[in-house]
Amino acid sequence: MTFSFYSPIIAGMTGLNLGLPKAWVVNCKKCGCTINCRAIDPQGEHSQPDKADPPPQDSVIVTCSCCWAAYRYSPAEIFKGSPGPSSSCYDRGKPAKEKQKPSAVLLIAASLIAAVRLNREEIKPSPAVHSKIADSIRLAEMIQARLRG
Repeated sequence: MTFSFYSPIIAGMTGLNLGLPKAWVVNCKKCGCTINCRAIDPQGEHSQPDKADPPPQDSVIVTCSCCWAAYRYSPAEIFKGSPGPSSSCYDRGKPAKEKQKPSAVLLIAASLIAAVRLNREEIKPSPAVHSKIADSIRLAEMIQARLRG
C-alpha cells in the first residue's frame, strides 16, 4: 500500500518547486539574493503563452530588497525564476534595522523617567541634567530587557 504525502516544509528542504511565482529576476551583485526585476502575470502566460512578456531588452537598475544596493544589470543577466534570499547572503544574519535603532517605546519610557527625575529643576545643559538623562535611558533599557524575559 502506498500513501501520498506532501509537506511544504519537506518540499522546501528537498529543493522541490513550491509553485512560487516566477518573474524576471537578477542575482544581486552585492549579496547574491535573487531579486525581482519585472513581474510576470502567471494567469496571462498560462492562458495565452504566445503573448507572454519577453525579458527586458535594455539595461535595468534594480535595488535589492535585502541589502538595499542598487546596480545596473544587462539583459544577459536577467532570467526567469523565483525571487528569494541567497544562502550566502551576509545580511540575513544581521539583526533587523529596528533592533539597531532605539525603539519608540524606549524613547517614551526614558522621556517619562527623565521628566519625573527632573521635576521642578531648571532644565539647562549641565552635567547633572545629562547624568539624569543617561540614567533614565539605562533604566528604560533595563525595564525593556526585563519585560522581554
